[in-house]
Amino acid sequence: MSAAENKVIWSLRPPESRQVNVDDLAQLVAVRNSLHANLEKSREVGHLLHERLQSLQGRLSPVITKALAPVEEESGTLTGLSQRIDKATQSVMAVQKSHDVVHRLRKIIMRDPALDLDGYLAAVMQLEEALSYHRHELAAAGRWLQEAVNCLETASVHSRQTERLRNILKDLKAEQAGGVCDGDLLNVALGKLENEFKRLLTENCLPVPLPPKMGPQTEDAPFTSTELEYLFGFPSEVLEKLQVIVARLVGSVNYQRCLDAYQESRIAQCRRSLEALNVEYLQNSTPELIDKVPWVDLQTMIQKWTQQVEVAVKVLYAGERRLACQVFKDLGQPVWVECLSNVAQPGISAFLQFGDSVSKSSRSPEKLCKLLEMSECLERSEHSVIQVFDGQACCGIRSRYRELLKQVSYGAFKAFWDMRGWVEEQKEPQTHDGGVLKLCSFVVNYMNYLIRDYLGPMKKVLRSQRSRRSDDGPQERSLAQGILMPLQALERQVEARGEEILDRPLRHLFMMNNFQYIYTRVDKSRLKDFLHDSWIFGIGRKVDKHTLKYRSDFCRKLVIHLNHEGLTGSSIGKSEARSLVRQSLKAFSAALDDMIRTRSNWAIQHDNLRDATRLYITENVVSAYRNYLESFGQFLEGHFSSSTKYVKYTPEMVEQMLCGLFSSRRQHSSSDGS
Repeated sequence: MSAAENKVIWSLRPPESRQVNVDDLAQLVAVRNSLHANLEKSREVGHLLHERLQSLQGRLSPVITKALAPVEEESGTLTGLSQRIDKATQSVMAVQKSHDVVHRLRKIIMRDPALDLDGYLAAVMQLEEALSYHRHELAAAGRWLQEAVNCLETASVHSRQTERLRNILKDLKAEQAGGVCDGDLLNVALGKLENEFKRLLTENCLPVPLPPKMGPQTEDAPFTSTELEYLFGFPSEVLEKLQVIVARLVGSVNYQRCLDAYQESRIAQCRRSLEALNVEYLQNSTPELIDKVPWVDLQTMIQKWTQQVEVAVKVLYAGERRLACQVFKDLGQPVWVECLSNVAQPGISAFLQFGDSVSKSSRSPEKLCKLLEMSECLERSEHSVIQVFDGQACCGIRSRYRELLKQVSYGAFKAFWDMRGWVEEQKEPQTHDGGVLKLCSFVVNYMNYLIRDYLGPMKKVLRSQRSRRSDDGPQERSLAQGILMPLQALERQVEARGEEILDRPLRHLFMMNNFQYIYTRVDKSRLKDFLHDSWIFGIGRKVDKHTLKYRSDFCRKLVIHLNHEGLTGSSIGKSEARSLVRQSLKAFSAALDDMIRTRSNWAIQHDNLRDATRLYITENVVSAYRNYLESFGQFLEGHFSSSTKYVKYTPEMVEQMLCGLFSSRRQHSSSDGS
């Protein structure tokens, strides 16, 4: 209730001291009713007025809006244009500030980074930030000006201000298209960092003194991390500089050039380190060239190779791996593993190529043991190769190494099984003294040498090849079979060469010497553990057979002249008997002289066999000769001991002559087999 209404009501209220009558009450009710009626009329009039005003506004609003639209549109365009120009101006001022920063940094950038590398790197960082800020603000200014021009063009406003904005926008776009505001100062800075990286490499890369071979105490763990760091590591301050420089250059062309420079520097260092070990033999190694190298020289080469390939893997490239990991540790493993792969490729490829050429060259028997040495060396270094050359980038090195190990193992396997064929193909000139063939000596001693010094590697090779299946190798044969087959081929060679000797006594002596050599060498070595007793006893029986035939033939050719026939009968006269005795002694002496003359250069090289043969012949011949003289010496003029006219040799002289046989010069220069 309002104050006016409250006042009216209180004014109509009768005084409290006044008595209310019926007329006053009726009048009051009438007034009230009148007021209510007037209030309702006022409400109706207000409602009608509101409806008329609403109708009037609906008719006038489109007219007013249409009339004011151009004014409002022009006002909005001017407001947006002002805002865009203000923002473009702010961006242009920021671009100008970035120009000032670049100009201030120019003096620092043009200095030598070696004077203060940390300060130089900080300046490069500020330069990069300033250029980034410059590019951002320049692009922002261009966008705002473009929008301002678009606003003016949309509003169809053509004025000098519009053309001026277009020219400013054109200049901004031209500067933005140029991409730099520093006069190529950043490229200069990155180039100086690249040169500093190369300088540090050049001044701190020295050849590493490598050991000629691995010592027995370092085969499994060649060098500790501390030792490798001492040999290959950069000084700590140099290492830190290399790390921060290459990390700063990531993303630029200078980064790849630094990687290339590092690899070239380390490749040259590795080459100089290896050259100190005299690895010239690795150059131009092909199977054809290997076949032309004299065996003595090739043997030396292979021995050096087995020592140096282990040093290269366990020392040289293990150190290079550690160094690459240190320099590029902040760039991730793929980066430094690829660097290691590129650094190691030239040297390790030369070693692998030489090994491959040796394994593929002609497989003469003497190469068997050297191939086994190579296989053993590769197996010793295989674990180190896996550790040093891990990572995807070094996959090729690991693969080539495994292939070489397989190739060398297979080469040794083939050389072992081809030994029999090689023995069968040999055509050694005949001996003139019945001595041991060089082939016989080589084969027996080589097989003995193989079992004595290479039994373990040979077993490994046979096991590694057992799972393979091919048509050109007897994989399922045992080691014992592989040893027996060349010896059986040698046995056949001795028999064949013996049959070529037309002189039967010399043939028996030849057989006796060679089979005795085989038997003695086999029986006194580990070879007998891999051969059947029946084969060994068979060789022994052949020795006995030819020895018996030689002795019998020798004695028969002399004793046949000491014939008693015609001298024991009573019908023969003394003169006739004397003539027969003289003829017999003359024939005996002539046969003995011929025997000494023709067989003086024949030799029995086994001491016991030679002594036993001498004893047998001497006992039989001298005994027969002495008995003959004692029995028929009376037919000569005087006693036989003084009848030098008819008795050329005494029994003592015959014994001395026979004891001088079977000791030619060749025997003294050859093993006696005992």
